[in-house]
Amino acid sequence: MIYKYISKVADIFPPEILHKFFLSSLKLEIIKKKQKFENLEFNLFGKKFSNPLGLAAGFDKNAEAIDGLFGLGFGYLELGTVTPMPQSGNLKPRVFKIPEFEAVIQRLGFNNLGVESFLRNIKIFKKKKEEGLVGVNIGKNKNSEDYISDYVLLFELLSPFADYVAVNISSPNTPGLRDLQKKGNVEKLISKLIKKNKYSTPLFIKISPDILDSDLKNICELSLKEKLVTGLIISNTTTSRKKLYSQQIKNSWKINEFGGLSGPPLKDTSNKIIKKAYKLTTGKIVIIGVGGISSGKDAFEKISMGCSLIQLYTALIYQGPNIISKILCELSFLLEENGIKNIQDLVGKKIEL
Repeated sequence: MIYKYISKVADIFPPEILHKFFLSSLKLEIIKKKQKFENLEFNLFGKKFSNPLGLAAGFDKNAEAIDGLFGLGFGYLELGTVTPMPQSGNLKPRVFKIPEFEAVIQRLGFNNLGVESFLRNIKIFKKKKEEGLVGVNIGKNKNSEDYISDYVLLFELLSPFADYVAVNISSPNTPGLRDLQKKGNVEKLISKLIKKNKYSTPLFIKISPDILDSDLKNICELSLKEKLVTGLIISNTTTSRKKLYSQQIKNSWKINEFGGLSGPPLKDTSNKIIKKAYKLTTGKIVIIGVGGISSGKDAFEKISMGCSLIQLYTALIYQGPNIISKILCELSFLLEENGIKNIQDLVGKKIEL
């Protein structure tokens, strides 16, 4: 409640300024909220996870606050999106909060300091040999003429230091990026990356919630066929605004701003894609669920639909650092209440609360 009040007062400042302040405070590593929940611990693709809740890509684009973020209690982090060359992203203003839904519309456009800075930071973290699983989200530069070379370069540089690599071909804020999800384009890209996977680094494809059923089916078939594709991240932000028309919004002009919508209004759409993907792959690939998670119940729901891992970002903006421990406590309790010994036993069980 205190954080929500602070958040409302802080609305007089641009969201990106607040984000920088939050990120800088995490670098100080003041917050230490790591908690141990035995029923949330598990092993997946050869890695030991303390819990299934991770940070979604987009929060720490340059791998600047890894230690501070783990201090919040996350089971793993997905850092990035990083591109080969530094880029400033789209013109400001480009982030719009929708408090009535605890949602955000943003069109940042892969703003980051480039792979050299990112690589330097992640190497420093790995040298410490501290616990903490780190995924890396990669994307192409906006003006790149050869998108495949961008992804291949990033994969070759970062896969030795990543616990997994997520191929971002689904952001709505880079022109033409979502076309890479289409049949022909996605096979070409993934086949090139698989050939460069010298370290057998788990490879994930991050897809759009607005994806066509035909493209989803094709990507699922590709993931099953190419055994070196570990799974899918479902989903990125949506360009749909349907959920926002259900109630009156103070600054209604924001609804028409171009960009990706995240937060609770994305949850149902994300869940529908998760259900379809789990059915198409018969549970044989790993699904990371992201979109609208703001409670232990939301987390429980996504995992029961077939997700082995989950992520959040927008809830952190509205509810603050305490949301991580709150979700984990609630999720652990819900497992006990439903007679489930371990979180892995919930995956794909379709248990309704």
